[in-house]
Amino acid sequence: MKFFESGTNEFLTVRVCAFMMFFYFVYLVYFIVSTPFIDYYIWQSFFENFFMKIFTTAFLLSFAIHTWLGTWAIGTDYFTPARLGAASGIVYSSYRFFCALLISVVLIWSLVIIW
Repeated sequence: MKFFESGTNEFLTVRVCAFMMFFYFVYLVYFIVSTPFIDYYIWQSFFENFFMKIFTTAFLLSFAIHTWLGTWAIGTDYFTPARLGAASGIVYSSYRFFCALLISVVLIWSLVIIW
């Protein structure tokens, strides 16, 4: 018996990604609350910091993985032959392609902006 089966790996991956996104959110809220005045230049210098670029990149990768696994779960639950009949294969494939395309574009575009 394997300790980590596929479902366990996916469950842990989603939870680790969510934890990473939570820490990023808390850090941003802390920065906003602890900074008395925020203008464009303060915000820009905050995101130009190397640590923040790495942290934002980790957030974006976590967000992409979390979204990919979430959309997979939705697709496998709702785009089934029991619900859609013979069209389920093409609907599911189209849905996964659209999700992959959208997640990739957002990830690459965000990384280009950050770096």
